[in-house]
Amino acid sequence: MRTFYFVILAVLIWSYGTVGVYAQDKETAFVANLYGGVYLNNEQAWQLEPSISWLFHKNLGVAFGLELTRQYNQPCRQTIIDGREAELTDNERNIGWLILKPSVIIKSPAIWKRADNDCCLWAQVEPGLSLACPFRNSLTYEIKQFSGAVSQTVDYRTFPNKGLQWFYWNARASINFAVGRFIFKGGYSISNLDYYSGRRNITLDNGQKFYVPKRELSQSVFLSIGYVFHYR
Repeated sequence: MRTFYFVILAVLIWSYGTVGVYAQDKETAFVANLYGGVYLNNEQAWQLEPSISWLFHKNLGVAFGLELTRQYNQPCRQTIIDGREAELTDNERNIGWLILKPSVIIKSPAIWKRADNDCCLWAQVEPGLSLACPFRNSLTYEIKQFSGAVSQTVDYRTFPNKGLQWFYWNARASINFAVGRFIFKGGYSISNLDYYSGRRNITLDNGQKFYVPKRELSQSVFLSIGYVFHYR
């Protein structure tokens, strides 16, 4: 893993070191992108990411994205607290993250392009880093009291998490198709993001840990649209 981080750092340093040379002799482009996708694991989660890319060379660039991701349709996860039935509050059933994603862009030569260069097809990879912040690093339960079949919330109990991890790597591969100033892409991304890090070490009232799935690589598929808003 240290080798991966070293390679990313080396590529970043090399890329920034060559900006001055390429900026003088090559075309540069700034692109605004919007990514949307779904995770293939992590129990149903969507992702949305606005991103800005700077292509300072025809085959190289850097990007900075801000991913918002959240699960959906998660169960209430009941437990017993102080001898009473309790369940997760509504706004804590689904895990969510805010992730800063700087990356390096490596483009292939054109796979296909029209004679007038108005349309072009190429492949692209983007290795990068993820600086992740969960919406919550704890869990809050509603303690219920029943009167027949009717329940009401009589108290709340919060359980903190320990050992949150926030630093990860990511890599994205895509096929890109440019039409004029618009760029359409679709692809696959992978990361060592631990989607359950904000819940992995929570101990409940009964002394047992809150259950989360075992750790695995996070994988997703995505579509994106981009617009070249500055080109010279």
